[in-house]
Order: sequence, then structure tokens, then C-alpha cells
Amino acid sequence: MGNSDDLPGSESDQVVERDETYEHDNFGLVEVTGIWRGIQQVDSARHTDQRDVIIIRYSTEKDGEQVDELTEPLNEFIEATE
Repeated sequence: MGNSDDLPGSESDQVVERDETYEHDNFGLVEVTGIWRGIQQVDSARHTDQRDVIIIRYSTEKDGEQVDELTEPLNEFIEATE
């Protein structure tokens, strides 16, 4: 029988880490500058079926200049960087 706390399938293997760069579908190369679970900052997060919302903060450059930092929920960030 299934348990609502079970981890999802293979997509949960991707880990997002602070200070790492990722290729984002909408913004190109981005650098993760913060990962937040609630009000607590963490160093990395894995795509899971957790009840806590995890927010990714990242920055990118446009025309050679840094764009203001952007934020996205973890699941949307992972979908955009796969």
C-alpha cells in the first residue's frame, strides 16, 4: 500500500545545491544563491514529495549584466533545469 510520505520516482534523484550553476530553460545559465525551506536556509535540496515548500533563489546575467535575483519553487526550478 502507498504511503503519502513515500518519495516519488526517479525524478527525485536530482539535487540542487547553493553556489552551483544550472542551465535554466528560460534564463540560460543561472547560479543558485539560496535555498529556503520555510524560514530556514539550507545548503541543498532534493526533489521530494515534502509538505514543506522549498524555494530556490538564483541569479543570472542578461547582456553581460547581472539580473536581480529570481525565485522559484524547487519543483518548478528542477523542471526548468532538466
